[in-house]
Amino acid sequence: GREGQSDEILEMLSDNRFCAVIGASGSGKSSLMYCGLIPILYGGFISQAGSSWRVITTRPGHEPINNLASSIVDSVNKESDRVDEKDVFVDKTIASTVLRSSSRGLIESIKQLNKSNENVLILVDQFEELFRFKKSGVSSDSTNESEAFVKLLLEAAKQSEVPIYVVLTMRSDFIGDCAQFPNLTKKINDSHYLIPQMTRADVQQAIMGPVAVG
Repeated sequence: GREGQSDEILEMLSDNRFCAVIGASGSGKSSLMYCGLIPILYGGFISQAGSSWRVITTRPGHEPINNLASSIVDSVNKESDRVDEKDVFVDKTIASTVLRSSSRGLIESIKQLNKSNENVLILVDQFEELFRFKKSGVSSDSTNESEAFVKLLLEAAKQSEVPIYVVLTMRSDFIGDCAQFPNLTKKINDSHYLIPQMTRADVQQAIMGPVAVG
């Protein structure tokens, strides 16, 4: 029921390597990503990018950079039949260290794992958790970590040496909080998609499509 919307997001992602998908709570942002955008990417519909994709999904939570490091390592380990927990811990520690080393940390992390020149989609789901983390004081350095996390994403999206694409999903009532990060605000102004309410025909298709496949 949201096929046309996936196409619009895809076009923005192709042009800017970044898109913020914004909508009210319960509007279906995550479903649009997992059931709409990602299958289209695997279908090769960004023509210059092809169909070879690694999708890394993360949520800021209470440890934005550590969570991103874990997601990067997990995206590699899911391809392996045997995973040693000690090795995973070491890999995640190294990945976190690289991410914290500079604003290019995400680029360098992807370079290390991306030996086959795959396109990489960084999907940051429920991005508004970052604002809660910054305000919470869970970490004594929460403000600096929040800013570092945003810089990692923006730096990765603006460069062209590594094929990294960034998508954020965020509740619309948090859009004002983005003003805390001027460069993020500019990026969102350049490339964002506000999810519209589904029409009656959209809802019908959302029901009938899966039934037809079944």
